Amino acid sequence: MKMQFSPLPSLPVGLKNGVGFADGDVIYAGLGSLGEQWLMLDVASGLNWQAKAPFPGTCRNDAVCIPVNRGCYVFSGAGVAHDRQYPTVLLDGYFYDCQHDRWQLVTDQIPVGLLGAAGCAIGDDLFLIGGYNKDQFDGLMRQLNDPLTDEYPEKRQACLAEFMSKPVEDYHWNDKIYRFDLCQQQWSVAADNPFQSNCGAGVFRSGDSLTLVEGEVKPGLRSLHSKQYLFSGGRLVEATYLPSIIESDAVHEGLAGAYCGEINGLWIVAGGAFFIGSQNNYRTEMYYSHQGLSKTFSNTVWCFDGCEWQLAGILPQGRAYGVGVTTSQGMVIIGGESQQGDALTQCYLLS
Repeated sequence: MKMQFSPLPSLPVGLKNGVGFADGDVIYAGLGSLGEQWLMLDVASGLNWQAKAPFPGTCRNDAVCIPVNRGCYVFSGAGVAHDRQYPTVLLDGYFYDCQHDRWQLVTDQIPVGLLGAAGCAIGDDLFLIGGYNKDQFDGLMRQLNDPLTDEYPEKRQACLAEFMSKPVEDYHWNDKIYRFDLCQQQWSVAADNPFQSNCGAGVFRSGDSLTLVEGEVKPGLRSLHSKQYLFSGGRLVEATYLPSIIESDAVHEGLAGAYCGEINGLWIVAGGAFFIGSQNNYRTEMYYSHQGLSKTFSNTVWCFDGCEWQLAGILPQGRAYGVGVTTSQGMVIIGGESQQGDALTQCYLLS
C-alpha cells in the first residue's frame, strides 16, 4: 500500500512516554513529558490542541492506557510520589470521562507493577499483561538516586552494569494476566501468561482479542514475536503466535515503543526503537546485550495484511515512545522521542 503523511496541528509541548487514545475522531493525549497536562484534538475540526482537565495523580511515564466507550483507564507507570525522592512503579489507576471532562481514582491497590504493560477492555473486564517487577525497578532507582552514587559516576556505572547483566528470566517481570472487574472494582489473576513477559509492546485491540507486537523482554533487548490473546467469560481461552516482522526482514532487531494503528482494516506498526547487535550479543550470552550500542530510532512503517508483514512506507524521521491511535480518517502519530532524545511536538495523519 502507498502511505500518505499529512501534518496535523503540533502539540504545544513535546510528548514522549505518555499515553493517549481516540474517541471517534477526537484524540486525547498527555502524561509522560507533559506532566499532568491532558490535551484534546478534534482531527476533523482543523483546530489546535486544547487543554482538558489535568491528571490528578502523580505525574508518570509509561502508564497503561485502555480505551473504553467514552473514556479511558490509566494504570500504573513510573513517577515520583509525594513521599519519595526518586521514581517508583505506581500502583494506582484512574478513569477519564470524555463527556464530563473528569478524572476519577478507581484503584490504589494494583496487585503488581504494570509499568510498560498493555491491556484491553472486554465487556465489564479489563485484562492487563506484562509489566516491570516493582521491587527490582524501585531498588534500582533508589540506588541510582543515592547521594554517593550521584557523587561518584563510577558507582553509577557499576550499578547499571550489574542490573543490566542478567538473563531475561532474572528480571521477574509480571508473568500473570490480571483481570480488573469494573463492576466490583476487584483484581484477580485470569491466567498465567503462556508467553515470555514483556513491556513496551505495540498493541492492537480487536473484539475479544489483544495482540502484542514485540516490545522488550529485558532492558535493551526486544522480543521478535507477535502474540495474540483471546478472552471469553472473564478468562483467557486461547493464545497464539502470529507472523512476525523478522519473517519479512531477517536482520530485524525487534521494536519497543512503536506506534500502532489501523488503516482500512490493516494493522500498521511505525517507528520504534532498538539496538543493532543486541540480539546477537544475547545469543552469545552477553547479557548486557546493548552495552556500547547506540539506540536506533526507526523510520520504517510496517503493514500486516493478516498473513505477513510488508514494508509500507518511511516516516519523515525516526521516532518512538509517542502515541499511535486509529481514527476514521486513518492512523494518527502523536509526538514521541527523536534520535537526539528530544520530545517531539509534530503529529501526522497516515492514510
